This record gives sequence, C-alpha cells and structure tokens, in this order.
Amino acid sequence: MRVKSVLGLSVHTVSSVMGVLLLQACMSPPPKPMPAAAPVPAEAPAPKVVVVPAPPAQPEPADVAARRLLAYHEQIRQMSPQDLANEINRLNAAVSATPTAAPPDVVLELALALAQQHNGGDVARAVALLEPITKSSAPELAPWQPLARLLLGRVLEQRRLEDALNREATRNRDQQRTLQQLNEKLEALKAIERSMANRPTGGGPAPATPPAAPPAPPPAAPKAP
Repeated sequence: MRVKSVLGLSVHTVSSVMGVLLLQACMSPPPKPMPAAAPVPAEAPAPKVVVVPAPPAQPEPADVAARRLLAYHEQIRQMSPQDLANEINRLNAAVSATPTAAPPDVVLELALALAQQHNGGDVARAVALLEPITKSSAPELAPWQPLARLLLGRVLEQRRLEDALNREATRNRDQQRTLQQLNEKLEALKAIERSMANRPTGGGPAPATPPAAPPAPPPAAPKAP
C-alpha cells in the first residue's frame, strides 16, 4: 500500500513536472528566425548604344563626271569600227542640235570617240571641242574642266605623234622614190655597158661619121645712121 502510494506520488509528480515543462514550452517566446542573407545586387546591364548611321555623303560632281567618262571610254573601247562610226554620228547630231549650249558630258564623249578613231581630221575636231571647255569660266563646266584638260593633253600628244608618223612616212616615200630612180639610172647604165660590150671589135665597117656642120655666116655690118 505504501509502495503503491509512493509509486502513485511518483507518477503524479512526474506528471506535474511534465505539465510544467510543457507549460513553459508553450509560454516561452518562439525562437527568433535567423536573419536572411542580404541579396547580392545583380550587376546592372550595360546601356545599349544605338549607333545611328550617318546619312550617305553626296558624291562630288567631279567624281560623278570622272566615273561617267571612264565608263564611256570602256564602252567605246570595245566597239567595232562601224559601231564607233555610228556612235560618232549620233553624238555629232546631238552637239550640232545645240551648238552654243551643248551638254559638257556629250561634248567630252564626242571628243573621246573622235580621238579613238586616230584620224587627223577627227583629232583636230576633238581639239576644237575641248579647248572652249578648258578656257570657260562657267560654273556648270567646273566639274568637267579637269577631265577636259586631261583629254586635251592626250589628244594634242596624239596629234603630235601622228604628225611625226606622217612626216616619217612621207620621208620614207621620198627615199623610196629616189632609190627607185637611182635603180632605173643604174639599169640604164648597165644596158649601155652591155651594148658597148657586144659591139664587134675588128673587120667590120667603121661607123659613119656624121657630116660637119656648115660654117656660120659672118655677122652683118651695122647700117650707117
């Protein structure tokens, strides 16, 4: 009986202790949460640079003129002689239609085509077309003047060389004619020499001597006044 009471006290005591512990556990403030780690700020993206393309630069008028004339030179360089003659006729008609205000590009194209012919008269015509452009003070001709001066220098040099070739050809023809005349004289002398060598040397009749000319009459005496 005593043991039972002791055991009962012990159980009661244990229960009381457990209750007190549970009550304290319920009454104690909850544990403070661990502070969260501060977020690492992400690197800001680099600002995007927008490149605005610059407006295309307008080509210089002189560059446009040079490109056009070079393209035309390449075009006529590949033409046959007949096609080139037709092209010259077409440009001649365009220039003749406006003799005082012909477009400079057409004038330079005609001069270039004439120089391509390598004829004396065509070269002189090209010079006559180019010189007014090189000496003009009109602002609309300024982009074409460097090309006109370049082409004029080429045409003048071409004319100088062609004149030299013509003089040389004339000199060669004269020398050939002189040589032919000398050969003809030489052949004539050889023929005389052969005829003299073929004459008989003896026994034959002597060649007849031509009769002597009669003496000239004496001069008449002057009449008295």
